[in-house]
Amino acid sequence: MKILLIFPPILGEERYGKLARVGSYLPPLGLLYLAAGLEKKHEVRVIDGSVLGMTVDDVKDVIRSWRPAIVGVSTYTPTLYRSLAIARAAKEVDPAILTVLGGPHPTACPEETAAEAGVDIAVVGEGEETLPEIAETLAAGGDLSKVRGVCCRKDGAIIKAPPRGRATRLDDLPMPARHLVDMSLYKPSVMHYKRLPAFSIICGRGCPFKCTYCSCSKVFKGAVEMRSPAKVMEEIKHLVEKYGAREIMVWDDTFGLSKKWVNEFCDLIAPLKLTWSAWMRVDLATPEMLKRMAACGCWHISYGVESGNQMVLDTIKKGITVEQVKKAFAWTHEAGMEARGTYILGLPNETEETMRDTVDLAIESRADYAQFQLLTPYPGTELWDTARQYGDFAITDFSKYTIWFPVFIPKGLSQEKLVRAHRAAYRRFYFRPAYIWQSLRNLGDWGDVRRALTGIRGLLDFLK
Repeated sequence: MKILLIFPPILGEERYGKLARVGSYLPPLGLLYLAAGLEKKHEVRVIDGSVLGMTVDDVKDVIRSWRPAIVGVSTYTPTLYRSLAIARAAKEVDPAILTVLGGPHPTACPEETAAEAGVDIAVVGEGEETLPEIAETLAAGGDLSKVRGVCCRKDGAIIKAPPRGRATRLDDLPMPARHLVDMSLYKPSVMHYKRLPAFSIICGRGCPFKCTYCSCSKVFKGAVEMRSPAKVMEEIKHLVEKYGAREIMVWDDTFGLSKKWVNEFCDLIAPLKLTWSAWMRVDLATPEMLKRMAACGCWHISYGVESGNQMVLDTIKKGITVEQVKKAFAWTHEAGMEARGTYILGLPNETEETMRDTVDLAIESRADYAQFQLLTPYPGTELWDTARQYGDFAITDFSKYTIWFPVFIPKGLSQEKLVRAHRAAYRRFYFRPAYIWQSLRNLGDWGDVRRALTGIRGLLDFLK
């Protein structure tokens, strides 16, 4: 059976706004995991519309020429409109094509997604077992509405099958089918690597924390599963041998949940002499862990700080303190690594003063890089259900739900105030003499110079 998996086209400017110059273009690992399992029994193609610069009409041409039995589309909230356009295009080519939408948005809104024109099935949760069963059921002429983990239309009604749960261990999944895409087209943001070629990997899935703005609790139900360090190392060695990898970017939601796991990972990666980086929570950082990571090639850690005001942090159930932020950044610097922060403006109970607190904390903790984004309440999050207690939506067009547009306005603020605070945050943080001097002192090679120049150009684009 022919199965076409698609990451919908979305331009850099659509995804990153005026910061497109410093945006990342990484392989769609979720689709590549699905493809790796499917290609054992089926003929599979993967189209990444973003990196290929394709339009929906281009994708339609591929569907027309290749004639797949199933078209599966990875769907995030801001790409929903393009995913739906692809589903409709597939039906225009051949109404018999089975259209399947999966990913965060269908998981959060299965009934609504399945009810859209052109959509046959919305997959809820992880699809490594669900999609092969869909293919087998379709081939056998069976009842697709009985496949666990799907939501579909049947006899004019929307039927949601029982959830599947996680049956397959991550260690049992094959490595992502990177051979199905042109890996030379992918370029991580210059801000995220020291050496090329650099590749993204995941070591686990899920997050046990309850942040109200995050969809992990909806997608993974608070569960966490880690691949074994040995299995992760198999993939890293494969990347080194096949693609010449020199740097690894660990793209997990939360790295460092188990100190034992981290120590074993560090023992295994150290002999490879790679540079690497990870995302962590500040309350998981310890001086010992950070020194161990730095000793085996880790050069920067990104922390999701979100706010510099304790009341706002408590409102979003972040589960950290401002003091923990300061300690984690200090310990990371002492270990010899860059400490980076991501921050959200326009959170519940936010004021102009609390937004200044956030920038103040980024400055005080001497963040080496700061990303200030605007709050985007996504379907499937606790915040989506409670947002109107704290303000109102200024934009309802999901294509703008990319964290770079002022879609939600807290009480007491306005769209103009939020946009002004967003621009002021970047000006205050990056155009300080102390930060400029800090950055100059940290320049070690031409790669660092290139990264700094690209960042400056990106900021100037944003501030125009």
